[in-house]
Amino acid sequence: MNSSKNQYFHHFHPFFIFLYFCFVLMIIMFSVNPVIRVITLVIGLMTQWRLIEGEQIKRDFKFFLLIFFISTVGNFLFVHTGRTILFEWGLRASKVYRFTFESLFYGFSFGIMMCSILIWFRLFSHSFDSEKILYLFGKRMPKLSLVLSMILRFIPLYQKEVNNIKLAQKGIGLSNESKNRKKLEKEYQTFLSLFGWSLERAIITSDSMNSRGYGLKNRTQYQVYSIQKRDMGLGLSVLILLSSIYYCSVSGGFSFYYYPKVNLNIEEKISLIGYISLLIFLSLPLLIELKERVRWTYLEWKI
Repeated sequence: MNSSKNQYFHHFHPFFIFLYFCFVLMIIMFSVNPVIRVITLVIGLMTQWRLIEGEQIKRDFKFFLLIFFISTVGNFLFVHTGRTILFEWGLRASKVYRFTFESLFYGFSFGIMMCSILIWFRLFSHSFDSEKILYLFGKRMPKLSLVLSMILRFIPLYQKEVNNIKLAQKGIGLSNESKNRKKLEKEYQTFLSLFGWSLERAIITSDSMNSRGYGLKNRTQYQVYSIQKRDMGLGLSVLILLSSIYYCSVSGGFSFYYYPKVNLNIEEKISLIGYISLLIFLSLPLLIELKERVRWTYLEWKI
């Protein structure tokens, strides 16, 4: 697994990281263009492969495939809008279901969007940790920021503790049982162990928070982040690229229609500029990593 300490995008100011991922997720969720959805999916996979780990993609592949299959087949079976009829199925003479290419294609596009959203949310949680949440929202929304930071912290701790419990069970031979009853007993013991551990962690966390002054009116907050030139450069790049993407969207360069017939509107220069701007915008974390790696390699070679 790639440590976030050895990465460069992770060290940008929390405000600019939060702003970047908010705009990325907004583009994914509010765009109906399948070309944009495919671009976000591919760049998201490449970014996850570089910033997090390639093994995570393999572990998530079955889950993504299930979501993709359900959205594609579900829309195809229950939505019968469109002109391109693939086949018909009649229960009786007065009730005929027409299965169209447009409904199949829309489900395909929607599945890509769902997978892309999950990938970019994982990237967001990786780059925007609990420390950044407390820094950015601690003064304005202290309770909400505390809850979110604890959730982001405890989920990996729970996963790690479950693995430790299973390793302990494997050491005493419980994991080798093949009967259903024994499996249920093993899972029940795992749950009890995890529940007891979580209660203990909750008490320790509560005592730690009280000793550090949580809830006191005059409690101060340590500010560990400051806006630097690189942050301003990232913000300016995001502003320029988003302006280009917005102009292309308003001008109709991203227009796409699923019904009554699939139709992609291409405005040559405007669409080309929009897609290139989108590609660069989504690739900013990768480009930053590449720039810093090249710079670091050059400095090592120079020494």
